[in-house]
Amino acid sequence: MTVGEVLTLYGDAKADTVRGVETLARCIVKLADFFGDLTCADVKGSTARAYEKWRAKPRRRADARGAMTKAGPATVRRELGVLQAALTHAHEEGVILHPISVPLPAAGEPRDRWLTRSEAARLLRAASPHVRRFILLSLYTGRRMSAVLQLTWTRVDFEAGVIRFRGEGEAETKKRRGRAKIVRQLGAHLRRWKAMARPGETHVVTWRGKPARNVKTGLNNARERAGLDAGVNRHALKHTAITWAIMNGLGLEDAAEFFDTTPATIRKHYWHHSPHHQARAVAAIEGKR
Repeated sequence: MTVGEVLTLYGDAKADTVRGVETLARCIVKLADFFGDLTCADVKGSTARAYEKWRAKPRRRADARGAMTKAGPATVRRELGVLQAALTHAHEEGVILHPISVPLPAAGEPRDRWLTRSEAARLLRAASPHVRRFILLSLYTGRRMSAVLQLTWTRVDFEAGVIRFRGEGEAETKKRRGRAKIVRQLGAHLRRWKAMARPGETHVVTWRGKPARNVKTGLNNARERAGLDAGVNRHALKHTAITWAIMNGLGLEDAAEFFDTTPATIRKHYWHHSPHHQARAVAAIEGKR
């Protein structure tokens, strides 16, 4: 059986169940370009490493900008993870007899880029209105791009002061969404945006009256106009939200609850920014009582 057939089987099985179906489709297309005609038995360390080198070659983008891009280690790791999931699915379905392991590239260092208050202000001034909404929601809730862009007005409860990022009956995933209290600054923006909403507008972040599906280009344009480095992206906004809160003294457990992540994640990636970080150790070493 070819890898292309296994990828097709997996894509068909997951098309109606995964939230990020477009991302999955892009991964499958890239994998099929390289692995499609190979048999499953050809998947091994050497072919995985060859794929990594193949994806690292600069290629011209198909959009109007036509820039030269190449896939980084994180992208290749994600794509090979999809290949692993497809092969595991095929084995569980009895399509291939033996499990096949796909060697993955080493995980890169976690991102630690966050914005200062002045950088955030510059970015907001340079952003178009719908991108500005996205930035503010990200900075005050610490949610991922998909959660922010899929937020509807029906899940903004002004009376209770809560935003529900996960819809009723919607299954939770590893990329948790949960709910967050509406902080005072964001509440003022939300009420103003709600008053400005056109009849029939369902989503909080809209572009020309319709739900904004992606803000990567708009955010990148704002970053360039603001004179900020390429590390300022949608991921940096989430990091900024959590980092600011931790810097202001938010405790580990409270941070995990508000940002709907795990205490282990907060401790690993953000806790070193806290004024309480190693405070007990320092007090003990200095002999303070």
